[in-house]
Amino acid sequence: MTFVRGAARAETWRTPVLCATAVAVLVWCAASEGATKPAGQERLQAPARWTNVVVRLRAPGSTATEALIRQLGGGVTRRLPIVGGFAARLPAGTVRQLARSPGVADVWLDRPLRTGQDRPRGKGAHIPLSEYDGLAPNRIWQQALGIPQVRAKYDGTGVTVALLDTGVTRVPDLEEATRLRLDFTPGQDGIDRFGHGSHMAGIIAGDGAASVGKWAGVAPGAKLVSVKVAGPDGATDVSLILAAIQWIVSHKDQYGIRVLNLSYDTDSTQTYGADPLDYAVERAWQAGIVVVVSAGNDGLDQPDIGKPGDDPFVVTVGAADLGRRVGTSDDAVAPFSSRGPTQDWVAKPDLVAPGVSIVSVRAASSTADILRPRARLAGPYTKGTGTSQAAAVVSGIVAMMIDANPGLTPDQVKAALIASAGASLAGELGAGAGLVDAQRAVRFATDPKFLRGVRHQPYVASTGLGSIDASRGTQHAHTAFDSDSTPDLVTGEIDALGAPWDPFGWSGHAWSAATWPASPWSPFAAVGEGWDPAPPPGGTWSGLVWAAEAWLDKEWDDSGWVSKAWSSKAWSTWN
Repeated sequence: MTFVRGAARAETWRTPVLCATAVAVLVWCAASEGATKPAGQERLQAPARWTNVVVRLRAPGSTATEALIRQLGGGVTRRLPIVGGFAARLPAGTVRQLARSPGVADVWLDRPLRTGQDRPRGKGAHIPLSEYDGLAPNRIWQQALGIPQVRAKYDGTGVTVALLDTGVTRVPDLEEATRLRLDFTPGQDGIDRFGHGSHMAGIIAGDGAASVGKWAGVAPGAKLVSVKVAGPDGATDVSLILAAIQWIVSHKDQYGIRVLNLSYDTDSTQTYGADPLDYAVERAWQAGIVVVVSAGNDGLDQPDIGKPGDDPFVVTVGAADLGRRVGTSDDAVAPFSSRGPTQDWVAKPDLVAPGVSIVSVRAASSTADILRPRARLAGPYTKGTGTSQAAAVVSGIVAMMIDANPGLTPDQVKAALIASAGASLAGELGAGAGLVDAQRAVRFATDPKFLRGVRHQPYVASTGLGSIDASRGTQHAHTAFDSDSTPDLVTGEIDALGAPWDPFGWSGHAWSAATWPASPWSPFAAVGEGWDPAPPPGGTWSGLVWAAEAWLDKEWDDSGWVSKAWSSKAWSTWN
């Protein structure tokens, strides 16, 4: 998307250059002197007969600019509250006149962006997953996995699931489940303005209150600790994820955290044996927390498991399409679901779970909600497709397994999940051990003979002493390190606060409630019990935004939840 910044800047481009992620919140592009400008940014090109634009108003809600567009022979095509403006179509040659209007703050030419960092994706990923929005809700997946039968006895009571995501929104289905909201972003309220975290929360522990149980999640007796690490555009950084995992491990006993659901991934190829992100999820695993990670949505054509789903210890989940029949005759691995082996030749994913047209909580007016109208259902619900949904299903099943046997270790949970997986998909490309089976998983989890035979996983643990920048892969967000609010690329061996990364200092001490206050992120973590307001933390920072290069070569309706970051990138700009 090309940026037009008013009359004074319509002819020449300077650094830093302000850009936009299609129709989402504003973000900063790379701002170094002499940087290579994306095609189309050297000079505004002569438009075609019609030009599509995105307009941000100086006074959101004002109608004067809309009137001007009509006078120019164009019209508004879609309102975009996310940017405080709208999308419009107008005749060629009138863009500069619009940009000079006193009511216009910014104008972007609305067209796909391609960057040198884009890489080929699998065939499944080339299918616009927004097309799944047109499917009817999948009503049989819980029955197919035996979830109602298990839930009659074990509904996750006594188990807390940490959801490391984009926050949660207050809806009836999550009213009882939400035990705590932690927010590392400048928003400080824990509310989901992106739309991803709420959907995961409903799948894991929603009680279906707004639908009289019809759209209840897997384990409605479980409690949720929501750990928010991203705002409306989904932007985050590996260092923030590391801090969030450290908080979860440090407070696991205080809140009874036994499961961590994580849908974030990076395209890093750094070996898991040194990677900080892999080290962090292993640290959680060693602390007794079952870590469930989505495999990613890069398709089945090539091995492409994101990090930390590449870690051999954790449970990595791919997506299955169960069709519309309870039987297995129409079951298949979803074409968008990523497969291994990983760069370290670890077979992944470990198993698959339903991940197509799954109904769960909708975060009204969030990025996802605005950009995916066809996915909405009546009430506070929406449909979603991706390996994020599949991972949330497994997290709910794990909560039921631990409810049935609180003494389970993470290794025992993983062994039971794999041993009990349905044989119908076993052996298929990208299926791992096969389709998760809730009834059999609980049976194995309560079988003393089976559990006695479980051994520790035979993998070498990560040292965590590798490069934090290599852990990011090609995903680099921007933040303002200094008080002048100038955007800085978060790159190199630094964290998102601009401090030098010290792998020895980070990995070499205990993670506990007593040591957490010494973390540099401690002053920025706002904690609110239940739905009580989160008190402001002791410090402020500018937060993170995505750069243009973080977005795939797709229109918003085809791109991922967060371009290359949240494994639900199968939903549009969300997923």
